[in-house]
Amino acid sequence: MKKYYDVFIPGSLPESTYITRTMSSGFTYEERLRQALSVSGYLTLISGPSKIGKTVLCEKVIGIDRIVEISGSDMINPNEMWIQIGTKAGMPHTGTTKSGNHNVDYMEKTFSLTKESVLAYFKEHDLVLLMDDFHYASHEMQIFMAQQFKDSIRKGLRIVIASLPHRVDDTIRTNPDLQGRISIIDMQTWNRDELKLIPEKGFGELKIKVPRKIIDLLTMESIASPQLMQLICLNICVLAEGNGTSIDELLVKRAFRFSTLNLDYDKVVKIIQQGKSSRGQKRANYQTITMGTLDLYGLILEALALDPPFADIPFDDLYNRILRLIKGKDTPSILSVKNYLKSIQDVLDANDRSYEVIEWKDNNIYIIESLFLFYLRWGRGEASV
Repeated sequence: MKKYYDVFIPGSLPESTYITRTMSSGFTYEERLRQALSVSGYLTLISGPSKIGKTVLCEKVIGIDRIVEISGSDMINPNEMWIQIGTKAGMPHTGTTKSGNHNVDYMEKTFSLTKESVLAYFKEHDLVLLMDDFHYASHEMQIFMAQQFKDSIRKGLRIVIASLPHRVDDTIRTNPDLQGRISIIDMQTWNRDELKLIPEKGFGELKIKVPRKIIDLLTMESIASPQLMQLICLNICVLAEGNGTSIDELLVKRAFRFSTLNLDYDKVVKIIQQGKSSRGQKRANYQTITMGTLDLYGLILEALALDPPFADIPFDDLYNRILRLIKGKDTPSILSVKNYLKSIQDVLDANDRSYEVIEWKDNNIYIIESLFLFYLRWGRGEASV
């Protein structure tokens, strides 16, 4: 029988607990990606929320050994773009070729990586370029890459771009150079029926009994993230090892807290709580029902952490959550809450990409990193695990 760490795999392609999902069209995402990759001269764009399984889908369909994965954040200098891609594929940066022998027709030629040599290498070895987190590249670099990709796909290079929704519209979806040359795969958020298949298959293979109410709890706390579900299930097994084959709610909640030990979001929470400089003006504070006095930055964080967890929250729902936290009639105005949300966005934008955990946009709060929301719910305070 397999070990639990062979069944629940949060960081890479799981075999036992891989779930094939069906699109609204009736075809699976795997079938759609195979179709996209089979069309010569087309670029494939996979768009979907963070931790939804975009990379795992590629690994399942293409094969890990045939993928050359590079992050948009690595793409900084246009002059080094193809050198970086070639090096990541395993090509030597520079070198010397020799022909003939020392007596007859001996010749040495030096070479360096070029776009054409990289394209030839990918074709010879049947490789696929996976540009992950494309949105992390600067806007200027995205435009440059889009221009380069147009010529590259025409010459046979197969490219998959993975990005968050609405982050590549200008440079990829609406780029006139790529119009008619894109296969778009919009991955939808996992629903609960799909997500619960992970623990059902995994614990079933391990012969561990898990009550239906526990499966429902795991599904809610995984916040539509298969990666988070894999992590939680793995840690349930770690804590349950040697304690029989029954899983109860107390153990599961310990596993929730246990799963946050490697989540380093304390710095993000602190920078949100600190907010923007008030320039000498005193912030308004509000008396809460159970958490003492909090300003609006603290109230927003606590409102996000309330039950039930959502991958995105309309402003009206967030505002009502804030009102539920406050004791008494002294409440913030709608305008002030929106101003604080804008300030939070400004503070996060001013830091590096590790701070891109939430986004205030179009009157919604989007949870970009489900692990951050999970940390807000289970990783703060001194509660024991």
